[in-house]
Amino acid sequence: MSNFSSFGFITEIENFLKEASLKTPTEVQSKSITPLINGESLSVLAQTGSGKTLAYALPLFHRLKLTDEEIDMDEQFGAPRAIIVTPTRELNQQVFKILKSIAHHAKLRVRTLVGGDKGKRSRQMNDAAFDILVTSPGRLLSALERKEVSPKLLELMVFDEADQLLDMGFSKEVKSIQEQILTINNSPIPQVALFSATWPAQYQNFVSEVFANNKFKEVICQGGVQLKRNIETFNIYLGVKEKHPLLEEFLKIQAKGTGVIFVNRKEDAVTVASFVKETFKKKKVFELHGDQKPNERKEAMSNFREDGGILVATDIAARGIDITDLSWVLNYDLPFEAVYYVHRCGRTGRAGRQGKVYNFVTSADLNLMGRINEAILSQSSLALKTLEPPKGSRPIQSKAGGKKTKKKVHTPTKKKHTKKSAVRRKTPRYKKK
Repeated sequence: MSNFSSFGFITEIENFLKEASLKTPTEVQSKSITPLINGESLSVLAQTGSGKTLAYALPLFHRLKLTDEEIDMDEQFGAPRAIIVTPTRELNQQVFKILKSIAHHAKLRVRTLVGGDKGKRSRQMNDAAFDILVTSPGRLLSALERKEVSPKLLELMVFDEADQLLDMGFSKEVKSIQEQILTINNSPIPQVALFSATWPAQYQNFVSEVFANNKFKEVICQGGVQLKRNIETFNIYLGVKEKHPLLEEFLKIQAKGTGVIFVNRKEDAVTVASFVKETFKKKKVFELHGDQKPNERKEAMSNFREDGGILVATDIAARGIDITDLSWVLNYDLPFEAVYYVHRCGRTGRAGRQGKVYNFVTSADLNLMGRINEAILSQSSLALKTLEPPKGSRPIQSKAGGKKTKKKVHTPTKKKHTKKSAVRRKTPRYKKK
């Protein structure tokens, strides 16, 4: 479709699009909206930042509004007609905000329920009539088991960032949700929409197993050419103990605009954020990790969105978070889970903007780089270049029986730089890849 008017949306949706100055749908919106309006189940692969939320939100509101008067409000207490499942609190709030902006015009009721909400709020779900629920897998399962939420009116379920279902814990919860709905309704979910940025190796098998009663239409959106043009990757080769000095040099010389520094551990997020705050007292620095309370995480993301600056985060911020003007991403640590490299990179270079990804690479990362390259090559939504180790180096090998050999990392026969000399270098060791 060349413009949104071609979909024949109801007046309320047209008013929202006009207010938001939206005229031309993205590729994922063009391919997804009509099938969803027609009641088809979809499995959608589309790059991050491509407009996936509106791809399911617009047809969802259109369909629910058309039959709104047929639904008895007394039947809607604790019984949503649509449920949207997201993997993180941050993505939950982002989706909820978009839905509320559409609901302002469509006059449908949207509620949210995620982990960390107090029990009283959860119990109040069946005391209120609402149309759409935005929640997380664990919280939804708990609400169904306690009969705080009923699926009796359920018409559509959307799983945003659906490949996260394969992660530890989520797959079991989604299976249990499906079983609960089958038991209560004596029928499967009528319509399911799966939206994801990657399709891991076991993804299709999992979908076939859990949603065996739904026939999915696959929607594959490429868009890699644009991202290849707008995301540059730089490797910064250094010793493990040089990370703090090189971080200071990087932030002084290279980092321009708003950016995210990704680390692997929660305690490292605290340490690195403290270092940046102490070294650059005038910079706005925020941190985001799993040890924070929900309200602390919400406040950090809200302030970062509004004020910009630097966010030091674990992979809790790697998926689904949309910061349009994010200029750069620094992988202070390369991620343990290779697929998260793809998700991290997807935070920048959005909406046609220039984006840059920087990687701190040490000799300890050589084996990890191989797995990351496999993740890059196995997905089709981001046209990222593979990572290359420094010349003369090779991965650490293991002997039979599980005993590891000593590290054998070959370096060029040049004078070695000490930590002190690394700090004094005027030009950072950035090698464009």
